[in-house]
Amino acid sequence: MKQIINTFGILLILTFNIFSCILLVNSTLQISLAKEYKADVIAEIENSNFNPNVITSCISQANANGYTLSVQNVQYDEDNFYTCVEVVLGYKYTMPLFNISADKTTRGIAR
Repeated sequence: MKQIINTFGILLILTFNIFSCILLVNSTLQISLAKEYKADVIAEIENSNFNPNVITSCISQANANGYTLSVQNVQYDEDNFYTCVEVVLGYKYTMPLFNISADKTTRGIAR
């Protein structure tokens, strides 16, 4: 009888660990997809030569995909003005089993 209880206890702990690992992989996937999406937006903005129509299209497309996108002009020096924009992508990070939910951001610069 003691063997059965120990076996089921071990199986219960093993099952919990498997679900925890699956949720961790899912959370890592959320982060990876957000960073990949940011890289795609930066590439699209750079390829369009900073076209304002493309930037507004990227912002509306990000909202449709569940992200928040902010694009701001960046000036490094008053003398040397570089054409670049800062891209800030906000995404939702969740781990439901552990009741973790946070809003995260990732930043990049399109040159």
